[in-house]
Amino acid sequence: MATTTTKPGNAFIQELEQIRTDFRKEAPRGGMTSRSREEGAQSKRSGLRGAAFNHTFAGEQYVNCPVKDIRRKQLQKLMDEGGQVYFSGPVVSHPTLAHWEAKAYGLTDEEIYKLEREDYLPDELILRGWRVSVCRNAHFSVAIGTSYVGEGETLIRSQTEPEKVAQELDELREQFKSWGVEDLEKAMANRAVHAEADEDHGTFNQWVIREFCDTPELQEEMRQVFILRAHSRLGRHF
Repeated sequence: MATTTTKPGNAFIQELEQIRTDFRKEAPRGGMTSRSREEGAQSKRSGLRGAAFNHTFAGEQYVNCPVKDIRRKQLQKLMDEGGQVYFSGPVVSHPTLAHWEAKAYGLTDEEIYKLEREDYLPDELILRGWRVSVCRNAHFSVAIGTSYVGEGETLIRSQTEPEKVAQELDELREQFKSWGVEDLEKAMANRAVHAEADEDHGTFNQWVIREFCDTPELQEEMRQVFILRAHSRLGRHF
């Protein structure tokens, strides 16, 4: 039954983190190097299928937000996702980063091009459509909060186990090297950029939830969205 009182912001964040912890007991994280090259390639194929939309939901979050400071931060995030290079920055678009990593797992340019133009599988279509719909129709704090499941996990891990995160990146580099991947910097760029950017984005998401999910109704909606996102994203490892 939904609560009829508003939790203080920090207490509500702690509740969401407990949900994450409980979920991870049932769906532990897989290590970056625990898969064969073909298993990794299959995961990349799943992520690339129909994925040229490049974070449509982030645009919905921007349009949906009336608070100038938050809109400015969300615009910066859109620049990060779409490619800072278009604005004289150093980071390419997230689809390009995904291409580089997929090629390290053995996919070709031709296969990537074909995958990105395929239709979503039915479950993907439902999940992605639901995400965009929430970001379009929910309160802006809930819309932006949908990103906290993924980006927030990066933030929490950077705070609680930075040595393990660094070790995983080192191990992935060594695995790519053992497969004969020539351009290790491009192969690693997707993980390296997300490790840094998602820490910043996760901090932003956490702040928005803490400060603006400030009624029992909004907190209940955020709670349910967080649970659904955890099942769809973490459980299926998208």
